[in-house]
Amino acid sequence: MKLKGVNPFQQHIEKIVLGLVLVILLGVIALQFVTTPNNIEDGGRSIAPAQVYTSLESQANQLQSQITDLNPALPDVKPVDLVQRYNNAFENAGSTRLALSSSLGQGVDIAQATGTDVQQVKGIESGPVAALDVPATTTPVAVSQWATLDPYAVQTVPEYADYVPAQQPFDFPSISIEATFSGTELEAVLSGENGGSTIPRRFWSATGIAILGFEVERQRLMPDGSWSASESIQTPPHTPIPTNAINSESGLQELVTVIGNAARAVDDVARPMFPPTIAGSAWTPPSERVALEGASEDDQIKRLQRQLERARGELERLSNPPRPTTQSPRDQRPGGGKTSDPAPSRNNPSNTTNDRNRQRIERVRETITRLEDELKDLGVEEVTSSVRVRTSARDVQSVLETEAIELWAHDLGVEPGATYRYRTRVAVNNPLFRKSAELDPDDAAQQALTRDPIARGDWSEWSSPVVAGAREYFFVTSANLGTAGDTSPARATVELYQMYYGHYRKSTLTVSPGDMLSASVRVSGDLLAFDTQTVPVADASKFVESLGGDAAASDLPEGISELPGRVRIDMGVFVLDVYQGQEQTTTGLGGQQQSVIQVVLRNSDGEVIVRTEQADESSLAYALAAESASSASSTPLRSPGEQAISPSAGLFEPADP
Repeated sequence: MKLKGVNPFQQHIEKIVLGLVLVILLGVIALQFVTTPNNIEDGGRSIAPAQVYTSLESQANQLQSQITDLNPALPDVKPVDLVQRYNNAFENAGSTRLALSSSLGQGVDIAQATGTDVQQVKGIESGPVAALDVPATTTPVAVSQWATLDPYAVQTVPEYADYVPAQQPFDFPSISIEATFSGTELEAVLSGENGGSTIPRRFWSATGIAILGFEVERQRLMPDGSWSASESIQTPPHTPIPTNAINSESGLQELVTVIGNAARAVDDVARPMFPPTIAGSAWTPPSERVALEGASEDDQIKRLQRQLERARGELERLSNPPRPTTQSPRDQRPGGGKTSDPAPSRNNPSNTTNDRNRQRIERVRETITRLEDELKDLGVEEVTSSVRVRTSARDVQSVLETEAIELWAHDLGVEPGATYRYRTRVAVNNPLFRKSAELDPDDAAQQALTRDPIARGDWSEWSSPVVAGAREYFFVTSANLGTAGDTSPARATVELYQMYYGHYRKSTLTVSPGDMLSASVRVSGDLLAFDTQTVPVADASKFVESLGGDAAASDLPEGISELPGRVRIDMGVFVLDVYQGQEQTTTGLGGQQQSVIQVVLRNSDGEVIVRTEQADESSLAYALAAESASSASSTPLRSPGEQAISPSAGLFEPADP
């Protein structure tokens, strides 16, 4: 029966719906078998539900192994430059100060309450702050010296090779310069007692004031009698120089570290060590070398007392060494490189360092005993010590407490035979460094005072001229024209000097016109060469120490050889004439006038030279050579292996440019 009014779609709607449901059901069933809709994402991979526990077990085992790992891999930490953040904050700090929005109560009149007269203390607001006026040093004293460098020092510090010959003996010339600086005068400048501008105490009391450098310049005497332009001296390699460790780009905390290290190592900074030597006169301060010439008994007592004070101070430092800051802020940065631990002595094995220190202490004690005995022989029964005994390794005396600070430096860049003069100045830390926020921001001159971390004094007066000894010398010590009526020619006595193994070696000749100045000199003493690659320094030192006992130089161990005992002196100079000049000189007790006899010579360059007995024997060079030659036989060979690098050299690595 056909339904009236019902279209086909309406008639079959239930069949269509049932068919769609059936199709969807078949699609779902197909997805279950064709795809993996129930899989789980695990670390970027898809796993079936049945594998979940297996994956969790694997992850648990991995975590367990990390927990029990004794050396786990640490995560990378992002570096933070705290020092730079501090410096930036310090530089960007404004000059304004925080103030309370309202007062906390009624003000009190201190003068009325205490019944005293309260004076206004001078501060920054009272006037402009000026640059630190560092006092000048005294006029320096300079002396020349030849010595033989320890071969093991060249092995330890290759830079020494620039100052010595290619083959042993390593003879080298040098000039040492000494001056005195007043710390108490510097303190008076800081406090305004000299009438100048006062630097607020809070600017420097926290950091302190330290000597950061003893700077020396030289001039050379030119052939025309003028002086050359000033230039810096060439100090020994690894000389501690704090001014090199800081620059205008450094931060305040870096300067504080340098100040602390310089204060604790002031003995190495103000009085650096002389290069270790094995022959030649033992190094002594220039002031004592000068005092030896024509010194009275009182001068000799003062010299011995200074030596005794210095020896006692050295014994105190060796027994209770100061402990410098072990790491500078620059080295604390990521990739900072070297630490600022004191540089070890690399020329000695580490296991012998303590033995070396004990030996040095014993030698210093022997020196103290000897000096005390010498003073007793001169009538000084007891010498009280002014050496400040420190209570701890960090108990350091302030430079401002010392009235006279001895300073010296060594110039290795001198040319043999040249004449020099020197001037000096002291460098200290600038108390105004990085204090720009504390000064007038609109005053460009005051702001400029805060940019340089170093404050330098004025240059001293020039020293007296000093001659750097030449390698060879000749001096006319007498001359005569011969006997009247005799056919013998005029003659002259000439002394030849050749530097060899730390001393001048002397030969005396009697020459006439036409003769050449040449001779062969026999040299006595222990003239040893050391093969530093073969014989250890400890064995070499032990052998040299035994030379004064039963051992003989002929029983040489492997690696030690004996140098030739004769030196050839060939000046390349010929005598041309000996004649009576026009100049007159006073001789004898009666003050008789006598003509000066002149000796004419020609050197290897073809130049004509005129010499006289009076001029040669009164020259500085003759005194230098004669004194060295006379002490050659009485100066024993010193043991090699002394410290070649200052313990404080590593504290002052050059700052980044």
